[in-house]
Amino acid sequence: MVDFQRKYFDKSPWGNQITQHLGEALSILPTLDLKFDLVFIDADKENYLNYYELIVPKMNRGGIILSDNVLWSGKVVEPLEPNDLSTKVLVEYNAHLKNDPRVETVLLPIRDGLTVSRVL
Repeated sequence: MVDFQRKYFDKSPWGNQITQHLGEALSILPTLDLKFDLVFIDADKENYLNYYELIVPKMNRGGIILSDNVLWSGKVVEPLEPNDLSTKVLVEYNAHLKNDPRVETVLLPIRDGLTVSRVL
């Protein structure tokens, strides 16, 4: 997968500015000494809140965090199934974004749901 991505990154005039990291994001994110303007969260739902908490301190003011699949096929508004950890976490994640004073968040109800959070 890394070689496939690299091939297309290198076709871009910015290819030399793109660094790839392969591994567990929860291990990689703390090692990055960078500030971000844009982050797209689309990974294992059980760790959305963990990724978010690791990335918010690394965001520039006014930066945007996009979170995909936050409506989870509508499951986030239905009664929670006891063994459905992904839905439980996404409900908690959505509530956290709504109440986090560090960001302004809008949920776009397109497809499977996308939140746009602007860091204050």
